[in-house]
Amino acid sequence: MKRFVWMAAMMGVTALAGAADVSRAAGDAIVVRGAIADGDAEKVRQLATSETAMLRVNSGGGDPQAAMLLGRYLRQRQWDLSVDTVCAGSCALYVFPAARRKHIPAGAVLALQDTAFLRAQAGPEHMRRSLVEAGVPADELERETAALAAHLAATAAQEAAFAAELGIAPAFYRDFRQVASQADSVRQRFPDQDAAVYWWPAAARLQRCYGIAGVEEGPRAVRLAPDGYLYVPALSALVMGDQALQDCP
Repeated sequence: MKRFVWMAAMMGVTALAGAADVSRAAGDAIVVRGAIADGDAEKVRQLATSETAMLRVNSGGGDPQAAMLLGRYLRQRQWDLSVDTVCAGSCALYVFPAARRKHIPAGAVLALQDTAFLRAQAGPEHMRRSLVEAGVPADELERETAALAAHLAATAAQEAAFAAELGIAPAFYRDFRQVASQADSVRQRFPDQDAAVYWWPAAARLQRCYGIAGVEEGPRAVRLAPDGYLYVPALSALVMGDQALQDCP
């Protein structure tokens, strides 16, 4: 129960609803649908054959450590990845960049949100608020805040090690903060929606700024509004483009 509360505070309850369905598809691809959870990398490994070279995903997020394990397995096997509908949260942060080639077809969405690094930097007051929203009683709040802070710090260290191992620039796990800070004017256009903010970095930026190569995407630009956002009802989310970010060195 404690792990669920911490994960709800870290990643959002909607990303944790249910567990991923892992199956084999035509062409010997493996499909992951749903929230990424403990054991999913092992499920993928058990279904894999010598002919498997593609992972298809439709995931709103899930457990960061489980997603890192799945990402490491993809990198080890040098598989490609295709986003069926959405790859958000931990899927976008840890599974997507680990694949050899990544395909985002027309109609699909890549959506990054807060990383372990950014959540660890948020401070105790923000963590307390998150825990209260997750249902932690007042008499347990201080103890659970300290425990959550330690858990986030450990996950942030794992995230940094994962980035170094895969050759991903640290800015990939930090630039969302700038995107989120520029989203308020867009959120005002949806006063009746409790819309979360996500970020969809363009293929060119992923390669040039973060060292994430091999990204093929459909007509992303025409799907974003003129000022650079897309409302995605399935996520109840505003997915922002790169307009809030300076070019990388």
